[in-house]
Amino acid sequence: MAEPILSVRNLETQFFGPEGVVRAVDGVDFDVFEGRTLGVVGEKRCGKSVTARSILRIVERPGRVVGGQILLRPADGGAPVDLLKLPEAEMRSVRGGEIALIFQEPMASFSQYYTVGNQIIEAIRLHMHLDKRAARARRSSCWTWPACRSRRAASTNIRSSFPADCGSA
Repeated sequence: MAEPILSVRNLETQFFGPEGVVRAVDGVDFDVFEGRTLGVVGEKRCGKSVTARSILRIVERPGRVVGGQILLRPADGGAPVDLLKLPEAEMRSVRGGEIALIFQEPMASFSQYYTVGNQIIEAIRLHMHLDKRAARARRSSCWTWPACRSRRAASTNIRSSFPADCGSA
């Protein structure tokens, strides 16, 4: 079987407030394989977005990742790297270069002026130092979404352990 490009193991993210600790992500495990789509499903406020933010290490204060591993296999095929152990300068090159998050907050993210395609082009320009035309060509050559070609989303390879009241696929 192929090696995953991303493995999340026992991920824990907590928020520390004056009234106590909120365990927003508690022991999440999953793998993402090249060429496959991963669907994360759950009730509102059960930790889906916090999980994604944890992977990119962009959890806002007072939250922080307190445990687990986030193993990324680099595009060059090297040994997996634990993103939680990377210095911030190296993590910045991973964000948008290796992993990207497109937020689904309708009022902030999906707009007729700043489309998903434009967000991808911006990341390509930033990390690959290409002009707008070259970035657009690069996006077009590598952008294949099975869910965009058919009405059925290709959700596979889901292994999660969200809290029981949260629901998962």
